[in-house]
Formats: sequence, C-alpha cells, structure tokens
Amino acid sequence: MQTLIALLIGLAAGVLLTVIAMNTLRKANAYPFGVMAVLAAQMGHIDRQIEARACTAADFEAPLATLVALGNDLEPAFLPTADDAAFSRYAADYRLAVESMLAAEPADCAAAERALDAVSASCQACHAQFKG
Repeated sequence: MQTLIALLIGLAAGVLLTVIAMNTLRKANAYPFGVMAVLAAQMGHIDRQIEARACTAADFEAPLATLVALGNDLEPAFLPTADDAAFSRYAADYRLAVESMLAAEPADCAAAERALDAVSASCQACHAQFKG
C-alpha cells in the first residue's frame, strides 16, 4: 500500500513538473511567435485593403508603420540562430522592402500589390532557410 501511495505521489509530482516545464518553454517562445503573428496580421490587413481597392498612402500608413517597427524587432526576437549573418541579411531585406513600400506612394492597387509581393518575398526567403 505504501508503495502504491509513493508511486501515485511520484506520478503526480512528475505531471506537475512537466506542466511547469512546458509552460516555461512556451513563454520563452512567446516573443518570436508574437512578432510573427502581428506581422502576418498587418500583411493580411494590407492585402485586404488591396482587394477592397483602398490603395491610397493613407490607407497603408498605420499597417506599414507597424511593419517598420516589427522589422526592428526581428533580430532581438530570433537571434541567435544557426546562421546569424544570413538571418540579419534577410531581416535587412525585409526592412528595405517595407521602407520601399512606405516611401513609394502607390499609384494604384497594382503597384501596391507589387510592393506587398516584394515584402512577402523577403519573408518567404527567410522562412525557406530557417523554417524549412
């Protein structure tokens, strides 16, 4: 009987410690996941604006400002990686694409879509190397 009680206490302690460890690991990854989630949401917002044919500079001002700010958070959120220099190049390419979209007011929705495609391409290039 004592053995069974000790076994149950040991199992309960093991489950509790596993849950604590998993929660700690999940919190350690919250920052990078948050950066990517907000980035994806803002890209989706711009894409929906293009689909709705709302393509003036004022339409893109707020989401682009967020994308610029997120570009400055890429290295702090994700470094160190297996190849920090490559990641930093991809982050610089992303920032350049966003800054180009911000600087060039779109003449029409087609121009805005091309600019958004350039930003998406910079994201996909990084994902191809680092996410597999």
